[in-house]
Amino acid sequence: MSIYKKPEDELKFREFLKNPIRLFGWVFPLFFVIILLLGIYFVTNLNQISFNQQIAGLADTTNVKKEIELKKGSVSSPVDLKQIKNPSPDFIANGKKIFETTCISCHGEKGSGDGTAGAMLNPKPRNFTATSGWTNGRNIDQMYKTLQEGITKNGMAAYEYLQAADRLAIISYIRTFTSFPEVTDEQVESLDQTYQLSKGKVQPNQIPVSIAENKLIEENSTFNEQLLRFESKINQSQGNAGADILKENSLDYKKVFTSFSRFGADKNLDNYVSIVIADPVNSGFSPAVVQLSKEEWKMLYDYLKSSTL
Repeated sequence: MSIYKKPEDELKFREFLKNPIRLFGWVFPLFFVIILLLGIYFVTNLNQISFNQQIAGLADTTNVKKEIELKKGSVSSPVDLKQIKNPSPDFIANGKKIFETTCISCHGEKGSGDGTAGAMLNPKPRNFTATSGWTNGRNIDQMYKTLQEGITKNGMAAYEYLQAADRLAIISYIRTFTSFPEVTDEQVESLDQTYQLSKGKVQPNQIPVSIAENKLIEENSTFNEQLLRFESKINQSQGNAGADILKENSLDYKKVFTSFSRFGADKNLDNYVSIVIADPVNSGFSPAVVQLSKEEWKMLYDYLKSSTL
């Protein structure tokens, strides 16, 4: 009897179910074809698949305009540095007066952080009699930094609008509530170097970005209107010697108009000529303009002056 099985004429699927491993020979080619088709699809659509179509979750910060407050400029008077380390009674009294009008509502009469306006604040206003928990620290330079810049996360406003001496007077008064670290010469020197206390400081006016943009647009619009009138006068000028000299020697009417408005209108002829000769191209003229005679310069200057009014 032969040990080899006789090849079957027909597939018996019930036998496959009894012995599933026999299906492998049939399933493997089908599995290979599926993998091959998926690979072909991936390669042919690689660019589209790799393209990031996900909507960004973060805002585009390049289009975010940080607005600033409208503030009037000021001049800070020089500070007597001796008052920082050894404040006089009058200096401290001034600090008390300012404290009672600007600080007492939140920090309380004794600086314990129990003012009526601070009852609903979270975190609570600073208790000046406590020695721990100070965000910037209890040294005098650190306290000055707090008044200068504020602490936004704690609801502490900045008081940079006060005179430097007034801020230091407030700090001197606060330091009478309890024992504070001694003021050192190094701290006084650091304050002076950082904030120029002994020299005083000029704080320029500050306007919001939106107002500044509108101002620039308005000024640019006025400039364009004046430039159009200037060019129109040149094109309509007939038989004017000054206009003819300008037409023959100019490269750019806009530069001529700009340079004359900045350097020529409020100066005399000789000054304007020296400016143009020093850099004729940036002044809107061809280099040949340096060869003009004094009479020609006079006619050109008079024409520009009448045309830019």
